[in-house]
Amino acid sequence: MPSLSPSQSRDFFTMPFRKRKYTINPPDDIYNVIYLGNVLTIMGKGEQSIEKPLALIWKAYCSKQQRHELSMKLMVTRSGLKAETKLQGLTEYWAHRITFCSAPTDYPKVFCWVYKHDGKKMKPELRCHAVLCKKATIPAQIASNLNDFLHQALQEYKREKRCIEKARKVSAQAGGHGLGPRRKLLLQSGSLNFRPPVSRSKSAPRLGSIDEEDEIVDEYVCNEIIMEVCFYFHFLTEL
Repeated sequence: MPSLSPSQSRDFFTMPFRKRKYTINPPDDIYNVIYLGNVLTIMGKGEQSIEKPLALIWKAYCSKQQRHELSMKLMVTRSGLKAETKLQGLTEYWAHRITFCSAPTDYPKVFCWVYKHDGKKMKPELRCHAVLCKKATIPAQIASNLNDFLHQALQEYKREKRCIEKARKVSAQAGGHGLGPRRKLLLQSGSLNFRPPVSRSKSAPRLGSIDEEDEIVDEYVCNEIIMEVCFYFHFLTEL
């Protein structure tokens, strides 16, 4: 009978029971950057959409004699970008509104993205945002990670919509009106990374305070009520 060496026997008995660590949800990447500003743009995709706006932003940044740099923490998440400053707090840029992002080679250490905002009277407008990183390798890293997350969020959103449509057709053929078990609907969270939930969107209804005004009762009405009550009690006593 072949014998095992001490090291082999030790590995044989410990391997099935060895603890292993897996990172399911890695933490978001956070970068300390300087916000350069944003400019309106006409196009939503391609290098041409950031060429002129980025030139204006960089020219304005270089022409300032006394630079009041706006420090920002830029977080790359699976739902888009999150920017945090001391003055404005946290600002979220959702995946379904980010139309383009790039790390242009003509501007080292600069990362920019095009975002669809809601302008005056809820009219959509495209704006090119730009930040200045500390190292020249960081913009390309941010652009690569963000493009991967945007692609994954879009694929999850499409897959969830196909599942809902398939469940609707199956339910219609069976004579029902539902979209499937409620447990399955609650577990479908793929679209949350692509667009915000209804409760956090701007179109969600807001709860406002109700001003309760003191009811002013007319003196004539009060007298009528008192007379009716007195007549009712008088009628009861006669019975």
